Amino acid sequence: MRTRHLILAAAAAVALVSAERPLLAADSAEAASSNTVTLKAHAFPGGKKPDSMWSGVYTARSGKIYVGLCTHGDAANFYEFDPATQTMDHIADLSVFKGERGEGIRTSGKIHTSFVEDLEGNIYFGDFCEDSGPECIDPSSYRGAHWFKYDPVAKRLTNLGLISRHAGLLGIEIDRERRRLYGLAEDGHLFMFDLDRGVTIDKGRVDDWDICRTIASDDRGNIYGSFPVDRVWKYSPEKDRVIDLQNVRVPNDPRVNPRTMSNPKIDRKTLWRILEWRPEERVFYGVTNSDCRLFRFDPEAGDDGEIEPLALLCADRYLDGDPKKIPIATLAFTLAPNGMIYYAPVTSVSFDYSAESWDVKDERKFTQKITQRSQPPLSALVEYDIDSGSRREVGLMRTSDGRAVFGLGGAVYSPLDEKLYFVGAIEEHNEELVAGEIEETWTYSMALLGMPLPAAE
Repeated sequence: MRTRHLILAAAAAVALVSAERPLLAADSAEAASSNTVTLKAHAFPGGKKPDSMWSGVYTARSGKIYVGLCTHGDAANFYEFDPATQTMDHIADLSVFKGERGEGIRTSGKIHTSFVEDLEGNIYFGDFCEDSGPECIDPSSYRGAHWFKYDPVAKRLTNLGLISRHAGLLGIEIDRERRRLYGLAEDGHLFMFDLDRGVTIDKGRVDDWDICRTIASDDRGNIYGSFPVDRVWKYSPEKDRVIDLQNVRVPNDPRVNPRTMSNPKIDRKTLWRILEWRPEERVFYGVTNSDCRLFRFDPEAGDDGEIEPLALLCADRYLDGDPKKIPIATLAFTLAPNGMIYYAPVTSVSFDYSAESWDVKDERKFTQKITQRSQPPLSALVEYDIDSGSRREVGLMRTSDGRAVFGLGGAVYSPLDEKLYFVGAIEEHNEELVAGEIEETWTYSMALLGMPLPAAE
């Protein structure tokens, strides 16, 4: 049976390369044995062809959804989606907004953070360049990363000032009461922006070379992040200092291989992937990078807080197998008001869109050797019930017009239409809309994907 399954899967993958119609979601051997989760795809307007997204999605208190997309060698783009009217607006191309376009310099190609909101409803985020290039242009030409404010009433975007001349943001948080923004930069430094004074302060280095992708705040204004190996740091605004917590460890599985062998055991697989505050419990829920392990972090328990490992949220096919084969965690994670956690892992290898940078390509090759597979990275939807502790794979995700859903970079819930929304790559065969190729095989475009909350079993 195992041999027959592999032959069928390989045949399906070969057929897809030359297919003239979207076959991946409907015809693959993986999909045939799974339930299907159907999502409505919303295209991003403006004709920009963004090719990637990490973390950049947020539901404001208004219920509107804000999205930041990336384009290697080009520009980050900022969008607003209204679930009530099902309409999407393109707010800004950052390379144009910052005056970089046509200047022959490295551009602001990424919004790699989520978004945060102040008490007045203004939206904030940061940008960066990293490996977005263009690679043929001198990296020192980059003019730096900046803080941004968007007023949704006036529909006005404002550049608040420089974060760093070289390093942009991977994570962002806000202290609404103290009116401070916090950003974790790619150089491992924690930056703080005082909204009233308009001043950026470097709080020092808190992370190592491979930076935590998510920082989060509790209801006291403390900021938390992760650093190798499996460690947690905390910035206390009351003490104005960063503290490395001595008695807390992120529950990554030590049997899992590193992301690459270039820096074994000190890379992002020893960090948490994402962390989100649940105010009704006054605790965090998060997912480990190494094996998609859900965990609960109570910052008030004990001297430093306590982390409790919970269920694996990887696709079902990996639950009873070799943990080395579990793909690295995605950022598509959200808490819903029905007491459920929703997460979208990939079903094969690791996922990083077009894989422009050398380290991502190295990671892909390494993971394929471990898993002995080269399959399309389809997305599954996994649900976890906080009260009962039960988890289930709801099914493989596909669009309402039959296209495969590849890797996803973020997830949110909107109360306006009581739906879940995801952002990421979907199968694309229209050459005018293709944004990139996954492993030079599977063409895709970026989309916002919406669906009702899954029905109970």
